[in-house]
Formats: sequence, structure tokens, C-alpha cells
Amino acid sequence: MNWLQLIERRHSVRRYLPDLDAATVNQVRFICRETETLNSSFLELRLVGGEEIHRHLGLGGIGRVTAPWYIAAIARDDRDSLLNLGYSLERVVLRLTGLGLGTCWLGVFDKKAVDAQLELKGAERTRILLAVGRAAAAATRMGRRIMPKRLAVFAPHSHRDSLPWLTVLEAVRWAPSAINRQPWRLWFTAEGVHLYSVSRPVGKAYTPIEMGIALCHVQAACQQLNLAGQIKETPHPKRKGWEYWASFVRT
Repeated sequence: MNWLQLIERRHSVRRYLPDLDAATVNQVRFICRETETLNSSFLELRLVGGEEIHRHLGLGGIGRVTAPWYIAAIARDDRDSLLNLGYSLERVVLRLTGLGLGTCWLGVFDKKAVDAQLELKGAERTRILLAVGRAAAAATRMGRRIMPKRLAVFAPHSHRDSLPWLTVLEAVRWAPSAINRQPWRLWFTAEGVHLYSVSRPVGKAYTPIEMGIALCHVQAACQQLNLAGQIKETPHPKRKGWEYWASFVRT
């Protein structure tokens, strides 16, 4: 299954079967250990049994998703680290989708309690939990998506008709975000695509992670479409209300 198929197939799963077989658990551990990263920031993806996490989930009943396993994403609380977390953990999500596993990003949990449970000290803390398991029931994509014309700008010489930019845009449209915020915006040119965010009043703390997720989808889509390039910061157009993050530059 290719990256575009995995992006299309991925959806958030909130109900899981009670366990995973040992062979699958080992595959998940391997994927966590070997996943591609965006930069050199510290990141640990630790697979943790559900019995260690369940009592720390949700605050006031919000965000409680009970799964047999969780991936604790442990990182520092700075822009590059959180961007790297979003990119790398979404690569894991897509690979787990290829194994037939369901996942769900969780940002609302008792972080202090989870850190204590995992014996974490210093600046590296649990920033996100990812629920992992086999879905208890068939599910489909949910949530309304922002229309493409509101998400993207195409420069006059972006070769919109000869390059598969619309496919890349669609891949980003279906990326997961906190409470379906969809903060990303894209500016396509002949040289590549620039990624921006727009401010949202709720969930702003998750923006760096969400932009890492979007970069993952851009990179995966371009890889599948045989568009060679690299992610880096580069000179970029400016637009009021749009914050620049990074670019995929064709090579």
C-alpha cells in the first residue's frame, strides 16, 4: 500500500478490541524505533501498555479513548521539537495504518501523572499519547474539511496543471488536527510548496505538532508522486495572518 492510499485510509479510531498479539506489538515497537525524523531534536516514542495509562486519560470526560496500547511521544517543549514530534509520529501512524491498526492522537490527559508513571525527569516530557490497537468496529472518515480554495494559493507559474499539486493539497486536507482545527495553509510555486498556519483561538499550543503532521503528509505525497525534494526553511511569500513554518523544495 502506497503513502497516498495510507493517507486516504487513515482515520481516528476511538473504540478498540482489548489486546494485540505479541508479534504485532513487536512490529509497533520496531516502527517506533526506526521511524524517520524531521530534525535532530530529542524524541522518544515509547510503547506503553494500556493498564499504565487508562486512569490518567481525559480531563472532565474529554478525550478519553481506551486502547490496549499507547505510544507516549516524549520531547522538549520548543518549536523544533514539537514540529519533529508531529512529523515523526504521523509517519508512525501511516505505517501502523498499513498494518491494519487504528490510532488516535490524544492531547488531553494528566501529563504530570503520565510523566511520573514513566519516570520522566528534566525537560523531556510526554507531549502526546497515541492510542493504538485494532478497531472494534468499522469506521469512516469524520469531520468537515476546509475547501481547497481556502487552504491554498497557487502562484501564477506554479504549473498547477502539469504538476500534481492538487493531489498534495488533498493529502494535507485529510491530515489530523486537534478538534479538527485544520490550521495549515499552502502556497504552491514552480519550485515547491510553502507551509503556513493561521491562528485559531482554541488549541493554539498544538500548532507546531499539527504543522509537523502536515509536513509529513506533504513529504509522503511528494515521495509517492516521484517529486524529488527536501524540507527546509527558504525565502517565501508573505501573507497577513499566515505564519511560515517550512517548505518542500523540489530538487
